[in-house]
Amino acid sequence: MTKLTLSLDTATPVQSLAILNDSEVWFEAFAKTNTKEGPGLLSLVDDALKHCGLKISDIDRFVVSRGPGAFTGLRVSMAMLKSLALTLDRPLYAGSSLDALAIDAMPSATVVAACIDARRGEIYAAFYGMSDGVPVAQSEELLMKPEDLAAYVARVYPGQKILCTGTAFPGYSKKLAGLTDQLLCRPASPKASVLAKRVVEKYGERVPDVALEALEPKYIRLEDFELPKPFDFSQPGQFRHDA
Repeated sequence: MTKLTLSLDTATPVQSLAILNDSEVWFEAFAKTNTKEGPGLLSLVDDALKHCGLKISDIDRFVVSRGPGAFTGLRVSMAMLKSLALTLDRPLYAGSSLDALAIDAMPSATVVAACIDARRGEIYAAFYGMSDGVPVAQSEELLMKPEDLAAYVARVYPGQKILCTGTAFPGYSKKLAGLTDQLLCRPASPKASVLAKRVVEKYGERVPDVALEALEPKYIRLEDFELPKPFDFSQPGQFRHDA
């Protein structure tokens, strides 16, 4: 029996949505947003379902990016799919946007560095190699300045050419080119279809590793993420009570 998967990746300014029938991509769309709140994400899902002649209740499982990437974008998509998964009693799987970038780039290179613009002159990066035809992470997910990335490559991959792919380019291409000649930089955005295929291949019929209520985005730059402060009900004048 085939299964329908709805996948979202909002780790970058380019929102990606995909609907898969098992591992076959039925529909894929990209929507660029210029705001942090990611307006229109629910409309994007609704329009995609209508285009495919589906209802949300037809979806058998959901896949979402856990990051790293835009904090608010990740929270919005994860909260929305958590709500749908809970309401419909469907599993929700989370995957890495850096994994998706690397998988999409291989096997065109022996080693791939997936790189997402982290702002503040920094890059979210992870390095991958091929093992038995499967991309395998060779590093943790890192937060690096361009000079740190160049130094890392020189130390870990001396003399080796590395394909760098992701939303960090072309923004950081010139800076990195001035630091090292080992890197070939190529702009790309994470694809929700690749994220979903990775989940389908990894899990099959197995349930997610992380329970729905415990699922959270991955924040590498933790100091940027702050929970809202609770109301102090002991202080007068904060609330108005209309009789």
